[in-house]
Amino acid sequence: MPLSKQPILKAEFSVIKNWLLAGLFMGFIAVFPLNAANISFLVMETGQSKEDPAGQYPILWENGLLEIFFESGHIVTNFPIMKIGEKPAGDFPDEAERDFENAQEGGMDFFLVGIVDYTQSGVSLRLFNTKSPQMIQEQKYTVTSFKNTKEEYENIKAAVKVMAARLNQEGKR
Repeated sequence: MPLSKQPILKAEFSVIKNWLLAGLFMGFIAVFPLNAANISFLVMETGQSKEDPAGQYPILWENGLLEIFFESGHIVTNFPIMKIGEKPAGDFPDEAERDFENAQEGGMDFFLVGIVDYTQSGVSLRLFNTKSPQMIQEQKYTVTSFKNTKEEYENIKAAVKVMAARLNQEGKR
């Protein structure tokens, strides 16, 4: 009789061991806070591009923002690309007000505006906390030629990684 109970005890021990390991794993995850932020962004373009008449450059920035922030573990949403007449005078573009309010109502933590300015051949990434439209950080990049889309996309992703790292620092505060 004792021999027949031995396989049952091994099976029960195996189940208990699996439950203990699962519990330890869940406890380990619960101890370390996740740094995921809710971020919404809007890409705006101003001026006329001589090299990019089809308007692919803002789409590259939009895709780069989506990809890098998502890969960084953040919850990401975006608004449709907006074409505006001229570069905004202040830090916060008036044209982005409605989208900013939608981001606030949607529970987003941050709002990022990317302004592609063809007249000055530059891109400005402006990060805002949704609690106020005061800019947290701005990064500027020079628009390069559009001859090699793959290379340009890699440059855009590298630029966005800098902003994602800044967002990770903001989330730890």
